[in-house]
Amino acid sequence: MAEENKPGRRASRRGGWWFLGAMLLLYLIVGRLDPALFEASLTGFVSTLTDLLPLFGVMFLLLWLFNLYVRSGRVMKQLARAGGMRGWIFSVGAGVLSMGPMYLWYPVLGQLRSEGLRPGLAAAFLYSRAIKIPMLPFMAHYFGASYSALFVTSVLLFSVLGGAALERLERQ
Repeated sequence: MAEENKPGRRASRRGGWWFLGAMLLLYLIVGRLDPALFEASLTGFVSTLTDLLPLFGVMFLLLWLFNLYVRSGRVMKQLARAGGMRGWIFSVGAGVLSMGPMYLWYPVLGQLRSEGLRPGLAAAFLYSRAIKIPMLPFMAHYFGASYSALFVTSVLLFSVLGGAALERLERQ
């Protein structure tokens, strides 16, 4: 049976439309009962949307450039070979640039561990995934540049420290 033909799949596709319809209905009810609240809500929505649209443009541009120039297979092979300071820098950089759900990276890292990847480098890779370059403009917009810089610096630093601590524990 194809994925599209399963009953649960069809219902999940319509769920978004049901939610949209419910929200539109709710807005219509609020607009009818309290027009001032409706106008304030709509004004807030439009204001937030106009603030975020340029940031979405930057985010999509960064994603496009990343997908255009970086090939994940090549990065992972380099990660398994890298050692010393270069290994740490490469591991953290690959973690920052990696995309997709974290659970998909576990088998890849497991395979690389069997090929010689040190556990500290794997830990640094996973830890540094907390930094998402396409989301940095949003973070800077909402939290400020100094907070964003402190966040990025601390994640980078503690990814290496955590990986080094893991390697030290494994040696004992």
